[in-house]
Amino acid sequence: MCRLCGKQYLSPMFLISLRTWLFEPFPFTNDWTKAFKSALGSALFVTFFLFVFKPFGTTVPPGAELKFLGVAALFGIVTAATVVLVNGLTLMLPSVFDEEKWVVWKEILYNLFFVSLIGIGNLVLAHFSWNAPVTFLSFLKWQVLTFAVGVFPVIIGAFLGYTRLRLKYASEAAHISPHPHSTNTPQLTAKPVLLEGENQNERLQLQADQIAYIASADNYVRVFYLKNGKLQNQMLRATLKKMEDAVSQHPALFRCHRTFIVNLEMVEKVSGNAQGYRLHLEGVEDSIPVSRNLNELVRSRLK
Repeated sequence: MCRLCGKQYLSPMFLISLRTWLFEPFPFTNDWTKAFKSALGSALFVTFFLFVFKPFGTTVPPGAELKFLGVAALFGIVTAATVVLVNGLTLMLPSVFDEEKWVVWKEILYNLFFVSLIGIGNLVLAHFSWNAPVTFLSFLKWQVLTFAVGVFPVIIGAFLGYTRLRLKYASEAAHISPHPHSTNTPQLTAKPVLLEGENQNERLQLQADQIAYIASADNYVRVFYLKNGKLQNQMLRATLKKMEDAVSQHPALFRCHRTFIVNLEMVEKVSGNAQGYRLHLEGVEDSIPVSRNLNELVRSRLK
């Protein structure tokens, strides 16, 4: 009876835990330097895997090892080309591949899509190199073969990558204790900040200690500031770079992310997830992300 009760109870709990994990934040970067490194690594891995393990009953006659290595390298090249192609796709669709909205299930689906493209590339290679037929059945065959090699590394890689990064950033964030701040800090109260948009009469003048953070959205920015103890916001037609220049005389107003400028004097807590640090501001519900390449600088600024 206890087993049955346990089984009935654990199954929903497992599904809830799985769903929670699938919607956890996951890091996503799309730059050409990383893409070319990944392409080279993937090509070498595929070549090595096929040559050493000879999956799917592959046999190599004595004396044909070098020729088989060349065949394995061709499949490695297909994988490398797919990596570069997919990276170009992510750069063309920045709103789809936005790290702020990137979660585990998207990472898994993205990699499965990537594996599927490799399968198509393998079919094309087999067709032009060895006259393999291009039919629906052959398409399915190459998809199955490619997924058999790639599906488990994709899921296991997502799980291990998420776990490693979440523990890393959460542990580091737990050791950051933001210094006590004061709204009378000279650098924040000495001179008002004038923020101007491109549209007529778009002007917002504030004391620096009123500004909580500034977020960019396409060709606009939204300024979040405190007035009479309440958080308010105003949208301006401007770039975040223009806002960064406008607040440059106030070091506490720091660009911590490609889409955020934050008031470091208002940070009361730092947390971490798989994407990196999150800054929690006094009186502000939303948390602010920190670019991973700025972790060290932010950590030093908050001590």
